[in-house]
Amino acid sequence: MSKPYKTVSVCGCGWLGLPLAEHLLLKGYAVTGSKRTEEGVALLKNKGIEGVVFDIFNTASAQAPKTLFDADVFIANIPPGRKTLEGDGFVTAMKAMIDAAKAGNVKQFIFVSTTSVYGEVKGNVIESTECHPDTASGRAHRELETYVQTQFPENGVIVRFSGLVGGSRHPAKFLAGREGIANGKDPVNLIHRDDCISAMEAIIGNQLGGEILHLSASAHPTREDYYQWAAAELGLPEPQFVAEGGEGKRICSDFSLKVLGIELRYPSPYLMPLQG
Repeated sequence: MSKPYKTVSVCGCGWLGLPLAEHLLLKGYAVTGSKRTEEGVALLKNKGIEGVVFDIFNTASAQAPKTLFDADVFIANIPPGRKTLEGDGFVTAMKAMIDAAKAGNVKQFIFVSTTSVYGEVKGNVIESTECHPDTASGRAHRELETYVQTQFPENGVIVRFSGLVGGSRHPAKFLAGREGIANGKDPVNLIHRDDCISAMEAIIGNQLGGEILHLSASAHPTREDYYQWAAAELGLPEPQFVAEGGEGKRICSDFSLKVLGIELRYPSPYLMPLQG
């Protein structure tokens, strides 16, 4: 193993990126984080994080923050919005960012992706399962995964997270009170933000490269059972599901956890805090 990585750039300090940057700072890394506005950068600096203004859609911004691309580790954590997925603007802008990281001094490139790249495959899904994305987000992420593999064949890491939970974010809030929701018997694939952060810390600490990993809680209750339970616990109207399905995808993370050398803090969705 080469010299330990000491500097990390977190590109996109939002719901996942900000607590990740804070965690890495506590672990002794020198952390640079990006936000799209000066106000956002001020927030980072108040937390002891070196902040830079960066917007992948602003070419002037893309050329400005040299420090962002001068770190041992670069974490690309910019989820697309519905509007930014229109056309190929998001993919083009992300590829330009990946190129900038390659042109810098980056020793490890971590791309935060999503299990939606697998599409509607059924049954157990492992890291090598063939991808058939069927959404705009899934297709964009898969194209970017391939680009990362091309640009960083030996020191790029792709980590696909399943449904993200943590803080005030929980899908039960969006499903509450809805009726006729399809595939109530399909398995749930969720991962808590704290486990995502632990995984990325392990990727950096172990200096991984060339891997495709994915992460989900080990337990997969049915959508109907889990979301009705969660709604009741939150004091929300229970969602009503159509009792069908049961053969949906089940993300199996045993191999990834072994590679990472970690155990999940929340191996079951029922153990994940519902808020806060």
